[in-house]
Amino acid sequence: MIRRPAPRPGLSLIEVLLALAILMFALAAVNRLVEVGSQHGDYARASTRGARLAQSKMAEVEAGTVPLDSPATGQFENDDAGWAYAVTPEAAGPPNLYKVTVKVSRTISGQSFDVVLTQMIFDPAMTGSSAQAERPPAEEPADTSSTTTGGTP
Repeated sequence: MIRRPAPRPGLSLIEVLLALAILMFALAAVNRLVEVGSQHGDYARASTRGARLAQSKMAEVEAGTVPLDSPATGQFENDDAGWAYAVTPEAAGPPNLYKVTVKVSRTISGQSFDVVLTQMIFDPAMTGSSAQAERPPAEEPADTSSTTTGGTP
């Protein structure tokens, strides 16, 4: 009878190579997830910054520093130099009421970020002070004290 040698304790070369292959695939997947997460973080940061800039420009329109007679476009300055804005006012029926649309945009790594904010605004140049608003004089109630009951008075 042929005697087989006793199996040695430990891992075979194929088991080690298979474990390394699984590890490499897992590391590649984790690396891709980190890249996607980082990219989404950049998109979220850009969208948030765009929303804040749009709100800031809308506040300037409300304050009257941006006129409502014609559309306005331009670039933000300082830290926001890559961002552009466009303010489009449209008459909305009643006098001095405008539908104002502020669009803020920027392109980062080939991806365009656009934030559009629309709001109804009274023309700040035509807004009066609270001293001009007066309540109409209150009318005295009609005299209803004489009442009759039954027949003729």
